[in-house]
Amino acid sequence: MKKDKKRTELGGSPPWMTSYADLVTLLLTFFILLFTFSSIDVQRFQEVMSAIQHSFMGRTGIMPGSTNLSGEDGKRLDSAEISLEDLVITLGEEEAALLELRAEMDETYRQVTSFLIDVGLQDEAQVRMEDRGIVLELPERILFDSGEAVIKTEFIPYLEMLADLIAGLPNQIIIEGHTDNVPINTFRFPSNWELSVARSVSVARFLVEGCALPPEKFVATGYGEFHPLESNETPEGRSRNRRVSIVISIIKYEAGGVT
Repeated sequence: MKKDKKRTELGGSPPWMTSYADLVTLLLTFFILLFTFSSIDVQRFQEVMSAIQHSFMGRTGIMPGSTNLSGEDGKRLDSAEISLEDLVITLGEEEAALLELRAEMDETYRQVTSFLIDVGLQDEAQVRMEDRGIVLELPERILFDSGEAVIKTEFIPYLEMLADLIAGLPNQIIIEGHTDNVPINTFRFPSNWELSVARSVSVARFLVEGCALPPEKFVATGYGEFHPLESNETPEGRSRNRRVSIVISIIKYEAGGVT
């Protein structure tokens, strides 16, 4: 009986093998976790970017909230319910800040669109989203007489209401003047360069001097005929190209500078 017990105790793997097997198992688990974390981060990043992008662009036909994100417990989270803390944990601070910025710009885009509807300019002006920010296009015909840079009296109330909207935004505002390619050669405007710059400065000065907005918030520039939206070969295209663009930049404005 004792002989059988001794034979049983001597059977199986040596003691060191058990520790070695545990170590190998832990290493395997560690590398599997690393691989899993990497795959999940990429997948979640793509999902969140897709959700915010659809909301941000506003022209894809997919409404905000249609793309979901999986939480740690496996529950599907609507994109509108994702907090900044969730994004930081999932994506990291830089990516989360980018998505927060996109969400802020999306809200500003909605405000500008609602503004145009409220003041009845939805058929005259156009608004679009670009990488640099939100671009509000004001055609020449509602702002200026042909070849002039003096704002029409009848459009001043609209600019005053626009100033109220801009005053509540933390963004830097870039005002751009554009013309068609029809040459101009007057004493005041020897070329389209001077005309485009004068028009952008005219709008900027009104918002600053007439509406008491901080001048540091604005940048005024002119592009002449060299940034057309459409071909200058047709009257319709030339009319579209004569415009002032008000860009609500992704760059944030603070008193004394930008961030």
